[in-house]
Amino acid sequence: MDASDQTHKDRSRSVALDDLTRALTPGVLVLDGQGTVRFGDERALKLLGCADRNGNDGLQRRWNEIRPRLEAAGLRWQGGKASRIPLEVDGAGPPAEPRRLLFDLRPGNGGAESVLLVSDLESAESLEVDLRLSAQMRALSQISPAVAHDLRAPINAMVFNLEILKETLAPGRVLDATMQGRQQRYVSVLKEELHRLHRSLEIFLAHTSPRGDRTEPMDLRELVEELASLLVAPARKQQVQVHSELLDDKVMLEGNRYLLRQALLHIALAVLAPVPRQGTLEVELDLDEEDDRRAVLRLAGSGPDEGESAEEAAPAVPIAGSEPGFGIRFSPGGTVAQLYIARAILASQGGDLRVSAGPLPAFEVEWVIPDTVSEKE
Repeated sequence: MDASDQTHKDRSRSVALDDLTRALTPGVLVLDGQGTVRFGDERALKLLGCADRNGNDGLQRRWNEIRPRLEAAGLRWQGGKASRIPLEVDGAGPPAEPRRLLFDLRPGNGGAESVLLVSDLESAESLEVDLRLSAQMRALSQISPAVAHDLRAPINAMVFNLEILKETLAPGRVLDATMQGRQQRYVSVLKEELHRLHRSLEIFLAHTSPRGDRTEPMDLRELVEELASLLVAPARKQQVQVHSELLDDKVMLEGNRYLLRQALLHIALAVLAPVPRQGTLEVELDLDEEDDRRAVLRLAGSGPDEGESAEEAAPAVPIAGSEPGFGIRFSPGGTVAQLYIARAILASQGGDLRVSAGPLPAFEVEWVIPDTVSEKE
C-alpha cells in the first residue's frame, strides 16, 4: 500500500468515526435550580428540533413544552437525584415525525445549576442491535472452521460408500447373499451419514438464521441438546470432550429461540476457551433441588479426570474475545461484548445468569418455569 492509499484509508476512517461520534454524542442543556434552561448546545437543539439554531427563543419555547412532561414523569430540579426519563417528543425528528429521546439529569451541588443530557434512544437501540449481531458473528466465526470440518466427514463417508456400492452393481455381476448383505450395509451407512449431515446442518443453520426470531413456547431441553451437539466440533479441535446431562422430560418456556441460542453459545464459548487439553466441558440441565419450578443450566469446564491436574495440563489456545467478564471491551479489532450481550438477552428472556465457583469459569442460568406453558403442552 502506497502513501496515498494509506492517507485515503485514514481519511475515510476518520470521517466514519466523526459521523458515528456525532450520532452517539448527547446534547447538553444547562438548567438553573428552578429548572429554567440557561444554555443548550448545538446537538441538543438538533435533537429537540428547535428551529432557532442560535438557541434562545426556539429552545425556550421547546423547553416550555417538554418541561411539564418531564416533571410529571418524576424529574425534580431541586434536591433531585440523577435520573433518566425516556420521552417521545413531537416534531423533533424528520418533518412531522416524533423522536424518542432519553433525558439524563445530572444535578448540581446545593441546588446549583444542573446538566440535562439529551440522547437519541433510537440510535442507542440501533447500536445495541448492531452490537448483538457483531457478537453473534464473532461467536460463529470461532466455531465455523471446526463445524465445517465435521460436516465434511459424513460427506466423505458417503462418497466412499457410494464408490464401493457402485462396484458391486457392475453389469453382469452375480449377487450372492453375502454381496447383497454388503450392499445393505453400504445403504445403511449412507442413510446414517445423511441423517448425521442433515442434523448437523440444521443445528448450525438454526444458530445463524432468524427463523425462530419470535416469542413462542419452546422446550429448553431441546435448545441445550442442540448447544451440546454444536460444541462437539470446536471442543474436539481444542482436544476437549463435551459431557452433557439433560432432563428426561421437557422443560417448557416462553421465549425467543433465536436470541436464546445466541446467549447460550456466547456463554459456552467463554467456558470452553480456558479448558485445558484432555479436559471436559460440562453441560447440565436440571431442576432446582429446592424448587422444581426452576430450571438450572450449568456450563462449566474441568481438567483431566486422571493423571495431571488442570493446572499442570497443557493449556488450550484461548479463543480470542471469549475470556469471562460481563463488561464491554473496545479494541482496534472490534468491540468484544459476548457475555455482556448474553446477560442482556437472558434478562429479556426471563433468565438469571450468575457466575458459579470453581477453578475454571463456570456459569449457571436459571429460569422460572411458567405453569401456563406446561399446561399448553
